[in-house]
Amino acid sequence: MSEIKTKKKFKFKLPTAFTILLAIILLIILISWIPGTTGDYTDAEGVVHEGGPAGIFDLFLAPMKGLQSKVDIAIFVLTLGGFLGIVIESQALDAGIGRLVKKMKGHEIWIIPIIMFLFSIGGTVYGMCEETIALYPVIIPVLLAAGFDVMTAVLTILFGAGIGVISSTLNPFVIQIAVDNAHVDGLGTSTGIVWRLLSWIVLTSGGIGFVMFYAIKVKKDPSKSPIYKDKDMHEKMFAISQDLPEYTKKRKAIMALFSITFIIMIISLIAWGQFGVSAFDSMTIWVKDKAPYISRFFSSIGNWYFLEISALFFFASIIIACLDWKGEENYVNSFIRGSADILSVCLVVAFAAGIGFIMEETGMQQVLVKSLSNPLSNLGKTGFIFIAFIFFLLISIVMPSTSGFATAVFPILGPVANGITPGLASGTITGFSMANGIVNLISPTSAILMAALSLSKISYDKFLKASWPLICGLLVGCALLLIIGSLLPLSNTSPWF
Repeated sequence: MSEIKTKKKFKFKLPTAFTILLAIILLIILISWIPGTTGDYTDAEGVVHEGGPAGIFDLFLAPMKGLQSKVDIAIFVLTLGGFLGIVIESQALDAGIGRLVKKMKGHEIWIIPIIMFLFSIGGTVYGMCEETIALYPVIIPVLLAAGFDVMTAVLTILFGAGIGVISSTLNPFVIQIAVDNAHVDGLGTSTGIVWRLLSWIVLTSGGIGFVMFYAIKVKKDPSKSPIYKDKDMHEKMFAISQDLPEYTKKRKAIMALFSITFIIMIISLIAWGQFGVSAFDSMTIWVKDKAPYISRFFSSIGNWYFLEISALFFFASIIIACLDWKGEENYVNSFIRGSADILSVCLVVAFAAGIGFIMEETGMQQVLVKSLSNPLSNLGKTGFIFIAFIFFLLISIVMPSTSGFATAVFPILGPVANGITPGLASGTITGFSMANGIVNLISPTSAILMAALSLSKISYDKFLKASWPLICGLLVGCALLLIIGSLLPLSNTSPWF
């Protein structure tokens, strides 16, 4: 009997962010061998350094140098992951959501705006995204039993947090990293915060409105759902769980601490001095002079950076662990597991910073900035913002990492934007946040999207069929907000745009 051999069909699979970034570093090294692409450069202190081509071994050195330069970000990422690991271990977040959906019995439609609003706050403040994965099994059964479909739950969770990230106001993975890498004097996290906040309100309201409209439509006529044929399968798979964790007094206290921690982080990242508020500076001086046993080495609130915020989350994780005490070993293991879940973010930042290391040390960065400044400056501030938005959309498809993208791109675009008009760098950061956030809600290279669809048993094409009007609305809305914002008075310290 002759064997029949079947040929396996080749399926293209996009490489991981690490491979893409390493390939970019290699490409830059090869480009540095071309005469005229490198040269001497001047650092921030005005010292002139000798540039020149990079070598092959520098390909492997660059990520190490990148991690060295971004170690404070790595510490913050790992500490935040550990903190969230402790909270998840306590099941306080699951219990809080579970209690909410039970209380809304008969008025389930209002679960959608409540969850989207809360998740959007998490997205805009600290980049809430991966943390929502654990909540799909909690929210899907409730909305399904209420007469909605599984797609409603996916849109609620995914776009709730996703729109918050799109319109990031204080999200350190977008705003702080981009500001840090733009190297523009006077530019801070509070620059442009008013327009980012306004954008968040507009986009979140529009997203909530669309999802509620979709939910009401499929409840009234289930056949209008793109996943109507999967209705029976979903109902069997996502039966209402009777085992939601109880919302005990202990878990209420944990959720209160969880909220307070992020409120303190928000307050600490706002540059209060730009608004004429000096109370925090005075309070810090008083503590150092009168009560040094409380703290001597912290900066005043409003001037905090990654290490201070990391210390805050570390302290909060210990307090929460004490409330939900299961032993020292359990605390350490939960913290490590939480850190491990987002360890990849640290590595992506390191690899992306390696790009900046090669470009800076070869002098290529300043050569590129000078070559881009003239043609882009002719576009004007509005034209530049729009073209930058399109550029960010295209590049985000192959580089979905928000923090990695910001680390790689803003050392170049920050000075270029500021050279056109002082203050335009802030608007460029807003445009980056919007473009990268939108792509991560629709691109098949987005890990969070693929995980959500896998958990929900929804195919990618059916997701696109349901969400394309909202995606188009976000694209148009973001472009208009950027164009209007660029027409406002600009400066590196203005809170407006």
